[in-house]
Amino acid sequence: MITLDEFLMGRDKQYPLTEDQQKNATDILCRVNYLLGWLRTSTRVTSGYRPGHFNRQANGAKNSNHLTCQAVDLADPKGLIGKQLSENKHILEECGLWMENPAKTKGWVHLDTKMRKNRIFNP
Repeated sequence: MITLDEFLMGRDKQYPLTEDQQKNATDILCRVNYLLGWLRTSTRVTSGYRPGHFNRQANGAKNSNHLTCQAVDLADPKGLIGKQLSENKHILEECGLWMENPAKTKGWVHLDTKMRKNRIFNP
């Protein structure tokens, strides 16, 4: 189970969350923890909340969902989570999550709550 502290990575101390960010963080953690329970796996956050310069250091998109607490990157060193989700897109749909194409994210999985045409998308 991923905790709020793991997701925030201590960055909320210097950059406190707005009310909307707090709601978004709670929402994505509920969805991702449900997903991890469904997959019967655990992992760790490699990138959660990324205010300002943290997003730039990570070469994040200018309007990254990490800025608004609507995205999380999870460690997936062997690509197993990405593979399972690619083969079972209905799990993403059930959880209300979208995943960046795991072929583009070696060693980690990006999940977010931004609605798109495809559950698995290319950046």
